[in-house]
Amino acid sequence: MKIRHADVKSICKVCNSEALLYGVIDFNDVHGRHQLTMQLSGHPIYYHKCERCGLIFTNAFDDWSESDFSKYIYNDDYIKIDPDFPHNRPVQNFNFLMENFEEIKNYHLLDYGCGSNKLVGLLKDNGVDATGWDPFYQSDAMPDDRFDFIVSFEVMEHTPNPVKTVSLINDLLDNQHGKCFFSTLNNDNRLSKKMNDWYILPRGGHVTYYSRKSLDILFNQFDMRVFHISDGLHLALKMV
Repeated sequence: MKIRHADVKSICKVCNSEALLYGVIDFNDVHGRHQLTMQLSGHPIYYHKCERCGLIFTNAFDDWSESDFSKYIYNDDYIKIDPDFPHNRPVQNFNFLMENFEEIKNYHLLDYGCGSNKLVGLLKDNGVDATGWDPFYQSDAMPDDRFDFIVSFEVMEHTPNPVKTVSLINDLLDNQHGKCFFSTLNNDNRLSKKMNDWYILPRGGHVTYYSRKSLDILFNQFDMRVFHISDGLHLALKMV
């Protein structure tokens, strides 16, 4: 497993400001979540923190291909780190969407980072015009049309290139009425935990950890405004 060398200073992946070393964790340290303990890998993963916007991130996997991520992270053992991924979370997300977005059946919807497409199937079965896309799982091909509504659950923390990810989301949104509802936990109220924060989870693919400010700056680059519903739920709207 090839890990990129970490320097004391780095450049923030969102605002291009200076980022200093924040801490280090073994690749296999999963903080004992779900009563899981993995043997230490001997691969130290360093995270940086931006001095300006508060983004916490690692450069360790920036040279990886999709096949590298599939081999070392999103493999058959991934379900041990995230047992809710295949079934429970898609069902919870489906219930949340149906309860909180009354007009969802009027939307042309994309599930960006759809995993196994479980959520898309539930939405389609209930009359929603839904499509899914995920680079690491079998799903529909990358769509070439535009969507009124994009949902992206627990995806943003997995991207090593947040600007590229939001650029793709922006390109897929309808220019006039598009909105993106996404979930990712903010670090603002969790900094006292330092590297003991379970959201710093390289073996689970958590490579980018946002503050509210960093999300605001990130989406603003694409003329989008973020409304923070909670520490983990966010709605980005086109500014027209």
